[in-house]
Amino acid sequence: MTMLSDIKFAFRTLVKNPKFTALTVFVMTTGLTLCIYMYSFIQGTLTAPLPFEQGKQIRKIDSIYNGMEYNGPSVRIHDFDDLKKRVQSYDVFDAYDDGIVNISTSDRAFRYIGHYVKASFFEISEAKPLLGRLLTDQDGEPGAESVVLIGESIWKSLFASDQNVLGKKLRVNSIQRTVVGVMPASYQFPGSGRVWLPFISSSKGVARADGDYVAVYGVLKKDVTDEQANSELKTIMAELEQTHPKLNSNRTAQIRTMQAALMGNGTPVIAFAMQLSVGFILLLACINVGNLLLSRAFEKSKEIAIRTALGAPRGKLISQMMWESTLISSISGILAILLAGLWLENSNKNLITTFPFEPPFWWNVALSESSVIAAMVIIGITALVTGLLPAYKATGEDVNSGLRDGTRGAQSKSVGRLSKLIVISEVVLSCALLLLSTGMVYSVHQQNQFDYGVEVEGYLTARIVLPEVEYDSNEKLLQYYQSMRTALQQERGVEAVSFIRSLPSENASSQNISIDGVDYGKKPQYPSVSSVTVAHNYFETMEVNLLEGRTFDLRDKLDSPLTAVVTQNFVKKHFKGNKVVGKRFKFIGNDKGWYTIIGVVNNVLHGQPTPANIEKQTVFVSLQQTPLRSISLVIKAAQEPEELRSMLDHISLSVERDAPAYNIKTLRASITERNSGMNFVSELFLIFSAASMVLAFSGIYGVMSNTIIQKTQEIGVRRALGANKGDIFTHFIKQSVKQLAIGLTIGVPLGIALVAMMEKTSLAQGSMILYIAVPTFISLVILLAVIYPVHRELKFEPCKALRSE
Repeated sequence: MTMLSDIKFAFRTLVKNPKFTALTVFVMTTGLTLCIYMYSFIQGTLTAPLPFEQGKQIRKIDSIYNGMEYNGPSVRIHDFDDLKKRVQSYDVFDAYDDGIVNISTSDRAFRYIGHYVKASFFEISEAKPLLGRLLTDQDGEPGAESVVLIGESIWKSLFASDQNVLGKKLRVNSIQRTVVGVMPASYQFPGSGRVWLPFISSSKGVARADGDYVAVYGVLKKDVTDEQANSELKTIMAELEQTHPKLNSNRTAQIRTMQAALMGNGTPVIAFAMQLSVGFILLLACINVGNLLLSRAFEKSKEIAIRTALGAPRGKLISQMMWESTLISSISGILAILLAGLWLENSNKNLITTFPFEPPFWWNVALSESSVIAAMVIIGITALVTGLLPAYKATGEDVNSGLRDGTRGAQSKSVGRLSKLIVISEVVLSCALLLLSTGMVYSVHQQNQFDYGVEVEGYLTARIVLPEVEYDSNEKLLQYYQSMRTALQQERGVEAVSFIRSLPSENASSQNISIDGVDYGKKPQYPSVSSVTVAHNYFETMEVNLLEGRTFDLRDKLDSPLTAVVTQNFVKKHFKGNKVVGKRFKFIGNDKGWYTIIGVVNNVLHGQPTPANIEKQTVFVSLQQTPLRSISLVIKAAQEPEELRSMLDHISLSVERDAPAYNIKTLRASITERNSGMNFVSELFLIFSAASMVLAFSGIYGVMSNTIIQKTQEIGVRRALGANKGDIFTHFIKQSVKQLAIGLTIGVPLGIALVAMMEKTSLAQGSMILYIAVPTFISLVILLAVIYPVHRELKFEPCKALRSE
C-alpha cells in the first residue's frame, strides 16, 4: 500500500507540472531512442550471428597484398592447396568462387550472382533444398554432367514453379546445364547468390602465375582461438613468400568472421564509435534529467527539511523521488521503443540503398527479443541513475542548513559545486561528440566532392561478362568490343563509347612492378601500383588530360610491343618528375615482358578517396594488347545518360544474347552508391551531433537558469548597490568561462583522439578548422545559455528582486 501511495504521489506531482514532465520525457526519450536504435541496428547487422550450428566458428581467409586487404576471391589456388595441406586449426578448410552468371532463354538473358562451391559448403551452412539435391564434389570432376542448383526466385520466374523442373535444361554462361535442385528463397549463403555451380578450379597442370584466385573459408576447431589461427596462417604465408618470392612478395593473409569480411576491417572501430556516441548522448540525457530532478528537489529543499524535521523517514522521501524518475524513464522508455521500432522498420526497408551491396540474409534490422530486453535493462539503469543520486543528495542535506538555504533564494555550496560539475560534464561530452561527428561529416563531404581525375557527369556505365566457352580467344574478344562500339555509336544520343576494367572509384588490381635499371637487392621490395586496362580511346572519352607523350591508339595491337600510360604521381614517385617516355617496367609474376611507357596523364583515382588510395600510382595498359572477358563499358552521352538505359540493354543482347549488360547506371550514381555506406554512417553521426547539442544546450540552460533564479536576490542587491547590467552580465559570464575552459580542456583532446581513431577507417578526417570551429560554436551556445536567463532576470526592478523567495 505504501508503494502504491508513493507511485500515486509521484504521478500527481508530474501531472501538476506538465512543462517539467514534458521536458524531462523529451530529453530522456531522445537519449533512449538513439541508444535502443543503435544497439538493435548493430546487433541485427554488424554483429548478427550466422544462423548455423557452427556459425560462430566459420571464418573467411582473405589475402593482404602490399598492405591492402581483399575480401573477394583473393587467394591463388596454388596457395590454397599449400595452405590446406599444412593448416591444423580447422575442422573444415575449403574454397569457393563467385562471379556473375548469365542465364539465357530463347528470347531473353538474365544476370545473377553465382557461387561455385563444394559439398562442404552446404554441410557447414546446413543447406536443405526445396526440391531435388545439393551439389556434390563429384559434380566438379572432369567428365561429369554439367549441372546447376537454382534459387527459388529463378524457379518461379523461369519455370513458373514447375514441380517437374528437375532434369530440365538451362543455358548458363553459354553451357547447357541440368537443373538438379532448387534452394529456398531464405538461403543465400554466403552472399546474395541465386545460382550454385560445381567448383572446378584446380592447380593441376596450371602454372602458378596463371592460377585462379579463389575465396577460402574454414571452420575453426573449438579449442582454437582467432589469434592462434591467424598466427599459423601468417607463418605459412611467410614460408610461401620465401619459396615463391616473385609471386608471393608482400603477400600474406588473415582470418575474419564472415560478417567482418563482408563489411571490412574498419567495422569494429565504426561500431565502437557508434556505441560510444550513443552512450555519450544517453549520459547527457541522464545528466539533464537528473539535474532537472535535483533542481526541483532543491527548490523544495525547505519542504524536505520541514518534513524531515517532523520525522519523515529519509527512505520514504527517497522512494517518492525515485518513483518520479521511474515514471519518467518508463514513459520515455515506452515512447523510445516505439520510435526506435519505427526507425528500424524504415531502415530495414532502405537497406538495399544504404549499403553498396545486397544485405546478407542473416541481417535482421528490427526490434528483436534481445533488443527489447536490453532496452528494459537500459531503462531500469537510467531510472536508477537519474533518480537515486538527486534523491540521495537532496535528502542528505543538514536540516538546519536546508531551512536556512531554503529562505531568501540562497544557493548552498554543495548545490553550486554540483551545478559547476554538471556544466563541465556537458561541455566535455558535447565537445567530444561534436568533434567526432563533424570530423566524419567533413570527411564524407570531402570524399563526395573529390576530383577523381576524370569527368563524372554525363556518362552511362555498365558491366559485361562474356562467356568463356564462346570467347576463348583474344581475337573473338576484340571483335566483340568492336561490334559493341559500332552498334552503340550508331544510336542517337551516344557521343563516344569506350571500355575499362575498373571504373574510377572502383578498386583496381594491385600489382608489383620492377622498373628497368633499378636494383632491388637480394630481398626485393617491389613498388606496388594500380593496374588498369583501358581501350585506346578511353582517355579522350573520359576527358583525361595528356601531360606528356601519347595515349593508346591503333598502333598498340596484340602483336606489337607492350605499351603503358602512367599517371603524374607515378612519375613523381619513381622518376622524381623527370621525363619517362621510353622508360620500361614489368609486372612481377607476369611473363608478358617489358612495358614501354608512351605517355603521362593526370592522376586518376581508383577506389574510395582514402589517403592510401590517393597516394597510389596508376599504370594503364591497352585492352587491345590484353583483352578481357569481364569489362566495364562507358558511354559518353550527348543527352541525359539515364535516357540511354533501355537502348543499351537492347543493344547488348543483340550483340551477344548470353552477355546482357548489367549494373547500368550513371557514373555519378555509381560513385554515390559506392559511398552510400559512408553517407549512412555520416548521417547517423549528424543526428548524434544534433542531439548532443540540443541536450547540452538544454542541460546547461537548465543549470544556469536555475542557478540564476536562486541568485535573484543577489542580483537585486548588486543592482541596489550600484552595479549596472553590464557588470551583472560580466559577473556570470566570468563564472561560466571558467567551467567552459575546464570542459574544453578535457573535451577537445578527447574529441581529437576519437577523430584520430576513426581516421584509420577513412570515415573521419581531422582539420584545424574543425578543431577551432567546434569549440568556438560550443562556447557561443553556452554563452547564449547564460546570457538569456540573466537577461530575463534583469527585467525585474531591484526592489522586486529583493522581495523574491
